[in-house]
Order: sequence, then C-alpha cells, then structure tokens
Amino acid sequence: MNLKDAHNYRSLLKRWRAVSREAGLKMVPVSRFDGSRIYEITSPAFSKDNGIYLSAGIHGDEVGGVQGLLCWAEKNVRNLASLPLLLFPCLNPWGMEGNSRFCQTGDDLNRLWGGNKSDLTTAIQNRIQNMKFHLILNLHEDYDANGAYLYELIRGSKSKTRGEGILQSLEGLIPRDGRKVIEKKKVRNGIIRPRPRNFLAGELPEALYLFQNHTDHSYTMETPSELDLGVRVNAQVRMIEAALTL
Repeated sequence: MNLKDAHNYRSLLKRWRAVSREAGLKMVPVSRFDGSRIYEITSPAFSKDNGIYLSAGIHGDEVGGVQGLLCWAEKNVRNLASLPLLLFPCLNPWGMEGNSRFCQTGDDLNRLWGGNKSDLTTAIQNRIQNMKFHLILNLHEDYDANGAYLYELIRGSKSKTRGEGILQSLEGLIPRDGRKVIEKKKVRNGIIRPRPRNFLAGELPEALYLFQNHTDHSYTMETPSELDLGVRVNAQVRMIEAALTL
C-alpha cells in the first residue's frame, strides 16, 4: 500500500463513495471540522436500538485503522447492507493529512468526549443521542506497541467477551503486545479492561463515553504503528471480522 495515498483524505472519500454506491449505503456529512467535512455512513439495516458503531482516525497519525476499516468494507461490500452499521471512516482528516495525532488546535480529540468537548465530538454526540449499540469498535494504533492489543469494556456475563477471539485472529500475522502495563493500566495477554472511574470527566475518551451512554460491549483495537502498513491494515481487517462474528 502506498503510504502517501494512505494519508490522502480526498482519495479515502472517493473510495468510500464507491463502496457506498455499490453496497447501497448512505454517506452524508455529519459535521464540518478543521476545514473538512466529516462523514458518517449508514446501512439500510441500521437501527437506533441495536446498531454497530465503528470509527477510525480520531488520531490522524493512526492510518492503519482508517485504511483497515475501508479495506474491510471493500472486501465485504456484498454483505454491508445487511449489517446494522453506523460508520465514521475518519474523524480527524486534518491530522490524517498532516500525520498528526492531534487536530488543528493541538487538542487530542480522543480526550474531548466529557466535560471538555469540541464541535466534532458534540456533533457526533448529538447525532447518536438516544441510540443504543450492541457493539462498538474504535480502531487505533500505538507508536510504542510491540504487538497488537485491545481495550475491552463489557457489562453482564463475562462469557460474552470477544477480546480473546479478536486477538487470536491475528495469529501468524502480528504477535500480542507483551507489556504488562500500558498507559498505567494492567494488561493480561494483550487485553486491557479499564475501570471507568479512573478517567477524569474532562478527559473522557470516545470508547468510554460510548460505553457509559450507548452500549454494553465496546472494543478499542490497537496495532503497532511502526510495522509495515499493509500488515497493520490486514490486522485491522481481521480484528473487525472477528469482532463481528464472535
């Protein structure tokens, strides 16, 4: 995969429009932020009471998730209409094109879902108000990672966990991150199960906001951003496929 093209927002939108036309999806702007239109994509099967929420690119330098989501959609174009999807294919196009974690103001958009908000996070919160999702997937990458890992937030029976199966889908492609602590949180075999009370309201990440208000099953999936881009994209595709079939 061409790394330069991977940071091209116009090219990304062109491919998403093609997927949307072929699959019968609806692609519309949900906000204008940092000079770009931010799009949402919904399927005919989407329901406000039992949907699947997927987002990527809130950190602009994490293009593996952005391209992985697109490649997953292109690979599964015939099945997309039957899935209850709400997709946000790139939440930080300014950061993506500039290879920056942050938005134009220097803020981390993944810390602006609580007391401190941005026009973008507010627009998405308004869009999904009163919605419930049976699964939420946020696609990320980690500069310091030595393998893949994920954050898992679930309520109810632990038998409904998908985390182990998601990471098993990467066997033979990317090892699990071997660290025991990541961002001051304990890791068990590549899985972090954070305690929501450990987050300050003013620094709330997307996944935790969604877990608190819209779902019982949330996964933030991380690939090591220093690996070959094609490998990372393939890993993101595998993790999405595993999460949706477990």
